[in-house]
Amino acid sequence: MVVRRYDTEGQARFLTFSCYRRLPLLQDPRTRDALAEHLERTRQRLGFRVLAWVVMPEHVHLIVLPADGRIGPVLRGIKQGFGRAMIGRWRKCGAPILDRMMDPRGTTRFWQRGGGYDRNLRDLEEIRTKIRYIHQNPVRRGLVAEAAAWRWSSAHDYGGPNGVVSVWRGWSG
Repeated sequence: MVVRRYDTEGQARFLTFSCYRRLPLLQDPRTRDALAEHLERTRQRLGFRVLAWVVMPEHVHLIVLPADGRIGPVLRGIKQGFGRAMIGRWRKCGAPILDRMMDPRGTTRFWQRGGGYDRNLRDLEEIRTKIRYIHQNPVRRGLVAEAAAWRWSSAHDYGGPNGVVSVWRGWSG
């Protein structure tokens, strides 16, 4: 099945992508820190805006506004670079999880194949709804009692200064 993407300049995108086989590859706080840092470097390099984000133990949610409307380079920049770096790091230390990350062809995968879930957000209310959804994800999972307590999320950025990932608040929210 081919996933159709509607690259529309000026339109925010709600993205979800998961670790291979929904393995909790982002369980370790150091791995989540590394992903947040990688997201910020990729944001700076490609020039897209981040409206909201959260890193969960086995998946990531983002709302981004690509500079030119194209989401493909954003997804590749985030997923490929980080996945390769983590696989390389884990190979050096012989991490046992690598055995579970091998697909039927013998390729080690960090992310589930494909682009994940991708939805164009057409108006401010959709953006607000998805931001609330993203920020409440760790609360719904029982990881924290309040959204702002989850360090790997933009929830705390909306109440104070930016954290590791620079969040663009100029979307009129």
